[in-house]
Amino acid sequence: MRQQIIAFLLSVTILWSTIYLNNKILPQNNSAFVDYFRQHVFGDRIACASLWDRINFTELGFTGSPNFGKYAVAMYEHLNWKSSNIPPSPITCPACTNLLLKEVVRNNHQIPFNGTWLRYVINKTTDRYHFHPRFCSFSEKALTKRYVRRCLAMKNIRKLVTIGDSNSLRLMNAIVRILSTSLDSCKFVVIESWSKKSDPKYYLRNVPFNLSDVSFLDYTCSGCASRRYICSYNTTGEDTERKIENRKVELEQIVNTKIIDGGRRIKVKLGQFLPTNISQEFILRDYFRAEHYPDIILYQTPFTHEIYFGMIKTPGTTGRLWEPLKKLRKLITKYVPSTTAIYWLPNQDICESDSRASFRNPLLRESIDVFSEEMESILGSPSNNIFPFFDLFELSRPIKSLHLVKDPPHLQPKWYDIIAKYILELHCNS
Repeated sequence: MRQQIIAFLLSVTILWSTIYLNNKILPQNNSAFVDYFRQHVFGDRIACASLWDRINFTELGFTGSPNFGKYAVAMYEHLNWKSSNIPPSPITCPACTNLLLKEVVRNNHQIPFNGTWLRYVINKTTDRYHFHPRFCSFSEKALTKRYVRRCLAMKNIRKLVTIGDSNSLRLMNAIVRILSTSLDSCKFVVIESWSKKSDPKYYLRNVPFNLSDVSFLDYTCSGCASRRYICSYNTTGEDTERKIENRKVELEQIVNTKIIDGGRRIKVKLGQFLPTNISQEFILRDYFRAEHYPDIILYQTPFTHEIYFGMIKTPGTTGRLWEPLKKLRKLITKYVPSTTAIYWLPNQDICESDSRASFRNPLLRESIDVFSEEMESILGSPSNNIFPFFDLFELSRPIKSLHLVKDPPHLQPKWYDIIAKYILELHCNS
């Protein structure tokens, strides 16, 4: 009874506070804006979303609207910000965590996307971007060295892998940039010897084989060769409870341009590598287990390549995704250990400078919806290690200033830096 009374009083307090704030006149200068909301901090997600809806960004010098570009994500731009000091978020929401995103998937039956982008153009030269989800928050500041080292040490992260196409490679490059500034060193180790074709020597390591024992085919992805890096660092008493000397983190990008494909086939048993006709089974079952299985896998959906080169090149063909997605789901649940965290990353949109973007983007949207429906039960389950991330298709659409007109499937490096930072922060918060 006592807990019920406390819960009721808390609900009444939050409701009254939200109504009170919604009827206040918002200040019209940035300093007062920040000071005002710092006095009214709420951890409740409903109050958080309500306050974001109430902010009048136009009065604060921003342009844009909640329906900017007719997309689901709001975009506001302050094109003449005078100072390099961006104010902290005026509203405090709970930190974004894996379980919180899973809760959103369970409640909304879709990958989360709702939120607001703020873009600051500082002295008309430098762009700063920050995404404010409606139900949780990321830090506006860059990740500090201490934060990164402490997270890696406390969570015992020894290997992080990205799986995907050239966008996944760009995300890995962003992760390398973040860790290079936070750790003692990050060095390139090895790359596949062929730029467009799988290299069996890279994947089989030191296991002897004949060319007739394997079949490794083209990637249909220029410059997408798999590669590895190694980062090292020492922790101090300030970073964790104990000092850890010469700690190492392995980073690897694995090329994957199809949901299910036979581009890396093993025909006979080769050491610990068993026969298989499916690339994804080879990677998840044998390749990762040959050494230390990854602690984190960032798995990008390969729908852009399926649209450009694969099974869904024309409208009305996204139904073909169901069966391969079911196969991939079974492989993941069967072979990936519970100690490995998997994050699913939907594709970002294709720049509209692409002459066929008018039908490719709807295909991409439909593909992500099919994926979301097929994977909902595992992405929303609080009892597994398979996690959703934000819908990057919706998040990327309003940010026209980061799109590449001459390279429609990709965005500027700053986009990948932002997303890499949010992914690392999400994992460290969880």
